[in-house]
Amino acid sequence: MKNARNIAILVVIALAVVALPGGQTAAAVATAVLSVAISALLAYFVGRLYRDRRLDVYALGDLDRGIFYAAIVGIVVLLAASQEWDSTGGRLVELGGLAICVGGLVRVSQLWRSS
Repeated sequence: MKNARNIAILVVIALAVVALPGGQTAAAVATAVLSVAISALLAYFVGRLYRDRRLDVYALGDLDRGIFYAAIVGIVVLLAASQEWDSTGGRLVELGGLAICVGGLVRVSQLWRSS
């Protein structure tokens, strides 16, 4: 019964977005606000994690720290541009780039654990 009620609420919200004038604009604004809020929370979490683990990052060698930073930047750039990869070849390039970045993070994490 509770699931049916929840589904009915979602259907009413969807109908309001489609049927009411300005509903799609309001939905777009709500989506944008939620995206900004999630991005802000993620940035806060990453900043906090970096502050807590700053000495561990600096304890890595120059090469490993460079790999770590490059992998993080690579993941951010690839995910930010993911909507631009429309073709199958573009998706394969994106997945290959993500695999390389994750491989770099795995290498650094193995060094982190061994020290």
